[in-house]
Parts: sequence; structure tokens; C-alpha cells
Amino acid sequence: MTEFDIGARVKRLREGKKLTLREVSRRSGVSATQICDIERNLTAPTVPTLMKIIAVLGADMSIFFEQKNFRSVSVVRKNERQQFIDRQNHVHIESLSNGITDTKLKVILAYPPPGAENIRGGYQHPGEELIYMIKGKVQVTIAGVSYILEPGDSIHFRGELRHTIKNITKKKVELISVITPPNY
Repeated sequence: MTEFDIGARVKRLREGKKLTLREVSRRSGVSATQICDIERNLTAPTVPTLMKIIAVLGADMSIFFEQKNFRSVSVVRKNERQQFIDRQNHVHIESLSNGITDTKLKVILAYPPPGAENIRGGYQHPGEELIYMIKGKVQVTIAGVSYILEPGDSIHFRGELRHTIKNITKKKVELISVITPPNY
């Protein structure tokens, strides 16, 4: 697994935007103390917390999967996938594509454990999302309507619609998510 200095990237983004900790706190709803601790790598943020912070900074989650060597073709070997852990929900996420300059999409492989829900209360983002089930069963709720997906099923929807993805089994599931623009 590739290690990332999340704190340094958050701080670099914040300073690049010339924002104070208090300004980011006010706009994101995350305390200035917590943001400071994240920047100093004293605490590991949950994915929802990190998403709130980087949204204020005008970035997206793909900055944590980027590599320094940009290219126009990306081949990612199974044992070379960049990985990220949502510590709140214990969801293991692997990037299936890395390093394409100015990419318009993000493709991830996710393994939500039993009962895990991506963001309680739902999430909205610009663009589109497609989820393809490999193993297990999830409930995808979009704009208040729930859909059950099993292996081989997929769902494609507008990201602006409030949505959640929840593992409704007693086992870890496996799914692929394609998101455009890349915000994860």
C-alpha cells in the first residue's frame, strides 16, 4: 500500500488558496483544531471529513491518488494499486487508474464491510456516478428511492441527486465506482 502525507497535501492546498484554518473551518463545518491536527498528521480524517475540507479548497479526493509522473496511458497492476482507507466506515478503496493528466473520471474498487454506509444522510456532487457490483449486495438510495444491487448489476445516476451506498449483508462486498468529474 502506498503511503500518503495527507496532512501536507491539505496544508499545501489551504496555503495555496491563502485561507486560514478558521476560514476553512467556517466554510467546511470542521473545527479549526481538527484541521490543524490533520495537517500535522496527528489524526487521520474520515473520508466525509476530508471531502468537506477539500471541497472548500476547490479540490477533490483524486489529489490523494495522484502520482508525480503524469501520463496519457495508465496501466495499474493489481499489486500496485494506490489505496485509501475510510477510517470511519472501514471501507478499503483502491484506485484503478492513476496519473492521467486532467482526467475527467475516477475509477475505484471499494470493499465496504457489513453495515457500512458511504456518507450517512447522503452525498451530492457535480457530474455522474456508475456503480457496478462484483460481490455481495448493496442498497443504493438516490433521491429517496432505494435500489438493491447484486453481482453483475449496475446503476448510473446524476451526482447532483442526494445518494448513499450501504452494504446490507453480513459480509464485505466488492464494487467498482466510476465517478465523473473525479471527486473521490
